[in-house]
Amino acid sequence: MKINELKANSNFDEIKARIISKQGPRKINSRGRWLYAWDLLLVDQTGSTVLTLWGPKAGEDYKVGQVVSIVNGWCKEYLGKKQISLGREGKIYHEADDPSIPRSIPES
Repeated sequence: MKINELKANSNFDEIKARIISKQGPRKINSRGRWLYAWDLLLVDQTGSTVLTLWGPKAGEDYKVGQVVSIVNGWCKEYLGKKQISLGREGKIYHEADDPSIPRSIPES
């Protein structure tokens, strides 16, 4: 599946994309407890989306420029933009570099 094929409030099988920026961890108070989130901006040939990883160290293993696959993920819409997460059963894997995946957001 490609980023432009994501549907809000739906699972997806797999997306392969490149990390072009990483932010986090940020501390969020949710229902009286503190959570930590990392935001990774991902691109493929069709567009970009944000992958949110949860946990104080969840984003530490991922580097800008790296190619990853997200398997069994979840897509939602937040402030009018589609975002993805691992959901309950999703996994993220390091992949070999793929020159066909751009290093910046594709122009539309």
